[in-house]
Amino acid sequence: MGTISDKNDTRFREIAETMGSIAQRIGSEFEACKRRGLVYDTLGMIDSLSVEARVEVAEYLCNHTKDMDLFYSLPDDAKIMYVKRIMKKLSDGV
Repeated sequence: MGTISDKNDTRFREIAETMGSIAQRIGSEFEACKRRGLVYDTLGMIDSLSVEARVEVAEYLCNHTKDMDLFYSLPDDAKIMYVKRIMKKLSDGV
C-alpha cells in the first residue's frame, strides 16, 4: 500500500499529463484557426477566381481540414488545379 505522498505524486503526474494534453489540443486548434483565417487570402493568388468562388472554396476548405492540409502542402501551380477540382465538386453538388 502506497503512502499518501506516493498517491499525491501519482495524482499530480496524472493531472500534469492531462493538462499537457489539453494544452496541446488548444495549440493545435489555434494553429488550425490561423490557417482557416489565411485560406481566403491564399486563394487571392488565383486571379481568375471571383469573390463568390473564393468564398465558396474557402468555406469548403475550412469545413474539410484534410483537404485544407493538402491544399497548403501543394506548390502554387498545383493549388490552382486543386481549387478547380474543388469548384467542380461544388458545382456537381458532391
